Amino acid sequence: MRIRVISVTYRAADAIAGWADALESAWQARVPAHGDRLVVLAVDNASPEDTVQLLRAREPFVTLLAQLENRGFAAGCNAGLRTAEPGEIVIVMNPDVEVAEDFFAVLGTLDWPPELALRGPCVIGREGAVEQSARAFPSLLTGLLGRTSVLARLFPDSAPVRRQLLARPGSGAADVDWISGVCMVGPYARWVAVGPFDEGYFMYWEDADWCRRAHDRGLRIRYDPALRVRHHQGSSSAYRPLATILAFHFSAWRYHRSHAETGLAVDGTAAVGLALRAVFKIAASLANRVRRGGGGRSRRRSRRS
Repeated sequence: MRIRVISVTYRAADAIAGWADALESAWQARVPAHGDRLVVLAVDNASPEDTVQLLRAREPFVTLLAQLENRGFAAGCNAGLRTAEPGEIVIVMNPDVEVAEDFFAVLGTLDWPPELALRGPCVIGREGAVEQSARAFPSLLTGLLGRTSVLARLFPDSAPVRRQLLARPGSGAADVDWISGVCMVGPYARWVAVGPFDEGYFMYWEDADWCRRAHDRGLRIRYDPALRVRHHQGSSSAYRPLATILAFHFSAWRYHRSHAETGLAVDGTAAVGLALRAVFKIAASLANRVRRGGGGRSRRRSRRS
């Protein structure tokens, strides 16, 4: 079993220890076989020195690929993917993800039929709930029924929401439209067949775009809860919340223009909807900042750049 883990880091100092320790522990817990090899690659997007120092302290278990500038998550992933080799299983994962103890042991039992592009694990959030890491392709309904929407929070078991959000506690493995870039697992040959992430996405939606292109090539995406990870979701985006909100909505617009049926009415509806959503999110972020400034402290953890 030859595995390459690629994680893009940016201001990830508080996540590195848990990420690296979990990978090392899971690798040691597998049943060793001849030819096994694990490469752990951290592609750092020009972080402050504290992140870089912590990554260097993890050498040689972690290999650091330092970038001169932060060109975004997709570009960082592509830099890592260019180091991959034929025959490897390549795992793209966030640095605030900790794999379960049996992750590599389970991975070694899975087969990879030629039409299967990626597997996505069951993702457990910081509070112990299953995250919605497997979903239907984005549409105009996503703003109303997506995982952070009011309707999804109020009516999580309603049929419309369940058709959008496909990761459920106790559910088995199933083919889905797309899986979150929190953790994506696939053979080197599939990454090559579909191609690199679209670097026009600075952050967000590049995972949905990649899976959409895989489907367009007749490949499948599978949610497989036999693989498990824990996601300590916070974010490097906590350092620049307004820029992050804008990046999310610009990326959503790029996805719409790349994959949705376009026309004046559809494009107008999407543009207005995304603009209103961005304004609402920015207002909520500013209100939270005011409340924290009144006596609360912000808690920042690192996720993906």
